Amino acid sequence: MTRSSLKIDRRAAELIRTIAETPSGRISHSALMTYFPTQGEQLVKAGLLKPVQGGRAITSLVDHDDEPVNLIWSAEHNGYGYFSPNAGWLKADADELVTFELQFEQLIALALSGLDCPLAIRPVTLIPGLLWEIEDCRLPGRAKKVPVWLARGLSNSKIWQEFKTKTQTRPSPGLRVVLSLGPETALPTVHVSGHEIVAIESVANTGTGFLVDANMLAARVSLGTGNEEAPVVMAADGGVITVRGQRYTFKGSKQKAVIRHLFEAWDSGQPECSTTTVLFDAGYKDSVNTLGKAFSKHKDWREFIEEKNGTCRIYV
Repeated sequence: MTRSSLKIDRRAAELIRTIAETPSGRISHSALMTYFPTQGEQLVKAGLLKPVQGGRAITSLVDHDDEPVNLIWSAEHNGYGYFSPNAGWLKADADELVTFELQFEQLIALALSGLDCPLAIRPVTLIPGLLWEIEDCRLPGRAKKVPVWLARGLSNSKIWQEFKTKTQTRPSPGLRVVLSLGPETALPTVHVSGHEIVAIESVANTGTGFLVDANMLAARVSLGTGNEEAPVVMAADGGVITVRGQRYTFKGSKQKAVIRHLFEAWDSGQPECSTTTVLFDAGYKDSVNTLGKAFSKHKDWREFIEEKNGTCRIYV
């Protein structure tokens, strides 16, 4: 499957997001053909949806407000079906016993085919069916490659906790981009240190709503995804922080680590930090014992960081 063979419009991309947010990542044949026949055909032809035998639920259009109902075996009727209080026994057609399942490895390869990310076709599973590691991708305007994860189901509180645990057991040394298959509105707003969580729909090629655009992703990562109305907004790697509308940029990895530490303290509601601890955690040597030394080539840091009596903090 190549980028040129991708035949997915925006509505088909919306269907991907809808299915990706379900616990199983599946959709019944009846629901697909009833509600999404055109989009379903696109995804099936692209190899992104494949039939899985053994489905035992269909969508009832009689009693249950289009909700799935479980099928049961009836020896009397020699087949699967369900009992409707309004219509009696309803036998399921053979097609209704088929469900379609998203093919996540194909989805990942296609979604990232526009990035300089050669290992996207061989993602490493971190949480089965939910989280994958893509290795490093090169984004426009960034000297270093950026590690990328792809996730689904982050709107589910249990999955979100699993994801956060994984970020702690596999911490990011700097910036890590996490692309979400689900919609932007479903993403938690909680900050995760070192991680920029971005919905694919927000950085996708406008023609498909699914193919990630490298320039759009690079811009999103550089600017950060925080609440624009908040007094302090930081890009995930600490390279850019905006305070009261004023933007400050830092390039050194240790300086970025200091900014991340201070931002996370400010964001937690306990902004005051030990300067010694902040510098040690950032990897500075003992000779660098003040922020003045750490930021010796940056004069503007004092505009939003206060350092006194062995402590430091972001002040707004």
